[in-house]
Amino acid sequence: MNNVDIISILTKRILKKTVEIQREFPELYELLDETPQFSSAKEKNITVRDLRQYLISLIIQQKSFKKRLVAKK
Repeated sequence: MNNVDIISILTKRILKKTVEIQREFPELYELLDETPQFSSAKEKNITVRDLRQYLISLIIQQKSFKKRLVAKK
């Protein structure tokens, strides 16, 4: 699999996770705007590593937010 394929897969996973967060945790979704993603939307040097790290950060934020909601109940 080449980098273009990997980037495409990661981008789709990021979109899917973002939509999931938006649907299930709208409060968290609003906070994602405050999370620095990349230095610029037009950044041409975004790497596979950057995308993986961002996806992992979304997953961690979602799990953490969900734990805090459960703990409040």
